[in-house]
Amino acid sequence: MLTRLFSLTLAFSLTAHAIEPKDIFKDAAVVWHLDGLEASNGVMMKADGAVKVGVELKGKERDESLARGGDGKVAVFEGGVLTEVIGEKGPLSIAGEAMTVLLRVRGGGEAWKSGEVLARHGGHAVTLFNLHVNKDELGFEFGVQEKKGLAGRLAVPLESITKGGWHDVIARYDGTKLMLFVDGVAAGSVKVAGHLRAENKQPFTLGKAMRGQVDHAAVWTRALSDAEVATLSGGAKAIAEKNVGRLREIEKVTGRDDLKLVDKLRAARELREQIQSDPLRPRWHLGTPDGVWNDINGTVFWKGRYHVFFQSLIAPDAATVLNGGDVATNRKEWTHASSADLVHWVYHGTSLRPVFDGSQPKGLYSGDMIDGADVPTLIYHIPGQGTAIAKPVNSDEPELIEWQPIKENPVIPLEGAPEEVVIFDPFAWKEGDLYYALIGNKNKRPGFEGDTTSLYRSRDLLKWEYRGPFYQSDRKWTTEVEDCACPDFYPIGQGKHMLLMHTHMPYFQAQYYIGTWDAKAERFMPERHGKMNWPGGHLAAPETLLDAKGRRIFWGWVREARKGATSKGWGSVATLPRLFSLHDDGELRIEPAPELESLRYDERRHADLKVSAAREVTLDGIRSDSLELRLLIEPGSAKEFGLAVRCSPDGEEQTPIVLSLPKQTLRTELAKSGAEGNFKDITEQVAPMPLKAGEPVRVRVFLDRSILEVFVNERQCLTQRIYPARKDSLGVKLFTRDGEMTLKSLEAWKMMPVF
Repeated sequence: MLTRLFSLTLAFSLTAHAIEPKDIFKDAAVVWHLDGLEASNGVMMKADGAVKVGVELKGKERDESLARGGDGKVAVFEGGVLTEVIGEKGPLSIAGEAMTVLLRVRGGGEAWKSGEVLARHGGHAVTLFNLHVNKDELGFEFGVQEKKGLAGRLAVPLESITKGGWHDVIARYDGTKLMLFVDGVAAGSVKVAGHLRAENKQPFTLGKAMRGQVDHAAVWTRALSDAEVATLSGGAKAIAEKNVGRLREIEKVTGRDDLKLVDKLRAARELREQIQSDPLRPRWHLGTPDGVWNDINGTVFWKGRYHVFFQSLIAPDAATVLNGGDVATNRKEWTHASSADLVHWVYHGTSLRPVFDGSQPKGLYSGDMIDGADVPTLIYHIPGQGTAIAKPVNSDEPELIEWQPIKENPVIPLEGAPEEVVIFDPFAWKEGDLYYALIGNKNKRPGFEGDTTSLYRSRDLLKWEYRGPFYQSDRKWTTEVEDCACPDFYPIGQGKHMLLMHTHMPYFQAQYYIGTWDAKAERFMPERHGKMNWPGGHLAAPETLLDAKGRRIFWGWVREARKGATSKGWGSVATLPRLFSLHDDGELRIEPAPELESLRYDERRHADLKVSAAREVTLDGIRSDSLELRLLIEPGSAKEFGLAVRCSPDGEEQTPIVLSLPKQTLRTELAKSGAEGNFKDITEQVAPMPLKAGEPVRVRVFLDRSILEVFVNERQCLTQRIYPARKDSLGVKLFTRDGEMTLKSLEAWKMMPVF
């Protein structure tokens, strides 16, 4: 890597030594030297607010200004702005297929405000360029004639130009790519094509958001060469020195490119040992083998194997970032695991990876497997582009390891979408010879406020037709702020369909509708509504598949409730596979997959135990952080009753699971569940659980270290993260808060680890 840096330095020095900064400025469309209010080419500026021009620099600062083509005089901004004066001839025309923007700036001590620093703006529809501040970022936005809105955007931390003296910021567009340089070092690039917006008649503005000084600024209607960028930024040698230090910062995000095999083996072994030694890492729930999980994105049963795709994080290599090909940020990719039995999983690594050319700076967002497609087909969202499709390289292989995005992507582009449609995380299914897709988490048509997605239709997966809002949500079930992200739609029996969704606000959650799908009208009509987690829970991004037995199998993404999960080497887990069907009354039936029974060992039984408020019962012989419990309870006179898991002998740590007949609820109490969880503000998770007086209660509990799943009467399932710190928090006890209950039977098994 360092050899490449010094080679780059030599290449610059061979071409840059004959270039003088004053020569580079000669063909600029406009240059502001800021010795006064007049710029080159007759452009006049007016000053508003606290801004002074013509302030003399002295000593070394003056010498550096002159060396970079300045005149030793600067403008000082303390809340004011310089604005172009539009004369009879109109504003200065900026036209062509290339452009470079330069700003030499020193930040002041006061906080900068969000807004333009150097711009010809006027709104995204007409923006030529906008070098601006947005909170803690310095960003460059850019528009072209051929595209509505912004054509590209790049950003760096604001502290890049507000700390450490003078800084040179250069944005360069060459007709195919937009690049951003800070002090001559490439800070990122993005693919852009099109002509400059010559029709933009907005005035230039300078200094609106900043607090500090500007030495000079300029705009060219050509792309400066690398050598010219280096010259205006202090020279190739200075840039190479900055790159050496910058490489170390980049590697904090991207990792090192130059690790030898022996280093990789040692690091892999140490990470594996770290992860395996974590007493809170689940041992038989599907989870990430390393790193951090995000949404579960696609599931399918194919040629005898169950497949689960999910989001992980990836960054470009350090060399790509250093050479300006992309930015040093983690972004989403799709990884993949499969199983023949729903219990033992094989990890296949990356299925879909973003390209590192600046065009996918956020990576590949969520989506799904197209339900009912002839061969497994992925549909997903690319931020800034739209909806994309990928297919397996070889659909005959059961493991589905290699995937290839189709060349026609994006098949539903952001550009040209109806104004009421939000192009976002999709789901699709095949019905007859038609494909349907649910696109986006909101629909902005009046009357469809809330969690409404949008329906598209296609015959070939390439040409898609918008069909309108998919359904109309009702405020008796959801609030207007809620959305319908990561949808999943399928028949559930009794002539009904089920729509699963992820909701971002007011908190991350999974919820669903059961209703009727009118295929002729192409509209879903919700009739029942339910949730899968409540405040205090962390279940989101739900997914299902249909297997060869006709079973609808569900997984959900269970986020970490503790901070610093990435420092543990792993983060997040999937729920156990659950079976969905309908009860005779049309309510959702939720059951754990029977394949999990293969993990049972060391069975223990209890029967006919009386439990009262005055007499808790600790279950002898049942002490573990890895358990399945099956209970049959007769409530008797008890109104609130249940069991607690992960109990320390003195009760300091425990997680009670409480059923309340008066409140008709199922809840987990989290006050003593562990200090690492974010249980300070929300100390319980409460789910509705209708129970009739005297009705027997069937409870199944699955405890896998830090994840707890509780099934009651096949009608409710509550998912909870807990983080006990004590090694002796292994006990199980029964309790009532009043009255007396009878434990008719209890079966308990320890569970065999699979990871």
